Amino acid sequence: MRIGIDARLYGTKYRGLGRYIKKLVDGVIKLDNKNYYVIFLTNENYDEFSTSNKRVKKVLMNARWYSLKEQILVPWIIKKEKVDLMHFPHFNVPLRYNKKYIVTIHDLIIDHFPDSRATNLPKWQYSLKLKGYKRIMKHAVAKANKIIVPSEFGKVDLVSLYQVPQEKISVIYEGYFLDKTQAESEISRFNIDKPYLLYVGSAYPHKNLDKLLEVFNKLNKQNKYQLVFVGEVDEFYRKLQKKVNNSNVIFTGYVSESELKTLYQNSLIYVFPSLYEGFGLPPLEAQAHSVPVISSNKSCLVEILKDSVIYFDPNNESDMFDKIDMLLSDKNLREELIVKGLENIKAYSWNKMVNETNILYKK
Repeated sequence: MRIGIDARLYGTKYRGLGRYIKKLVDGVIKLDNKNYYVIFLTNENYDEFSTSNKRVKKVLMNARWYSLKEQILVPWIIKKEKVDLMHFPHFNVPLRYNKKYIVTIHDLIIDHFPDSRATNLPKWQYSLKLKGYKRIMKHAVAKANKIIVPSEFGKVDLVSLYQVPQEKISVIYEGYFLDKTQAESEISRFNIDKPYLLYVGSAYPHKNLDKLLEVFNKLNKQNKYQLVFVGEVDEFYRKLQKKVNNSNVIFTGYVSESELKTLYQNSLIYVFPSLYEGFGLPPLEAQAHSVPVISSNKSCLVEILKDSVIYFDPNNESDMFDKIDMLLSDKNLREELIVKGLENIKAYSWNKMVNETNILYKK
């Protein structure tokens, strides 16, 4: 069988989605010694992916995701490669593509938060984008032979919003980042000089960072702590930065994997105030690096994190304040959560994800 994978977003540069695609591609070509693979890449990541596997072919597909060019060029390039099965690891399946395919739907954030705060586009342009998203998403799930989602919550959400038959959906949990190298990176450039609360990820509105910032400012009246935001500084982070006027809130920008490891390991607690997630990678990453986690109780998070964290209502500022304050004040509770976290992550691994996806290809 000749299997194609759309890897245009391959690489950690593309955040959680890029890491998922990288782990998927690297994993299946190592695991599967029977099928042939065609890996579709762009100029930006063509050289980043390399393999000596003779059953793997790299193909350049320079069509930006969500673009008109994607709609026209992608089906034609795939057709030329004569794949038997295509895997689109994101919802953006071209409307003209109707051959056999699997699609991964990581979340339905746009359906739940279709508000103009989540874009820099003018309202009229964003309205057109939303209509395009809806059409492409409906096509992606209706025509797919199988749909992968990363949680039971995601499955229920997809059935509810798009009336997809349950038997068409496979729940395949994802893994988490853990840097196993021994050496720690130097992080003095970030000017961290106090015990700190950590957040890793984007600053999209549904991440609820405004509320976290407000709660932290109330918690930190005595200047005992710092709050560290890790993530590439984009327009959304710049909006958040404008609301900060003290040195106790730090924005690191993009960091290397070794720096990320060190930032995790030296943090006092990890805070995840998100209103919606399809899986929720960062809290698992924190647990893997022996950090106690306090999390929102929304969407899939209780399913993924179980009893290994302290939960708060992310819409309730006083609940968030009380729970974070409790965890900061209780060393024994923090140590208990570290133990529970290390037990919790045993349920998730990229190898398990790759193996289950490979079985789905065979089916």
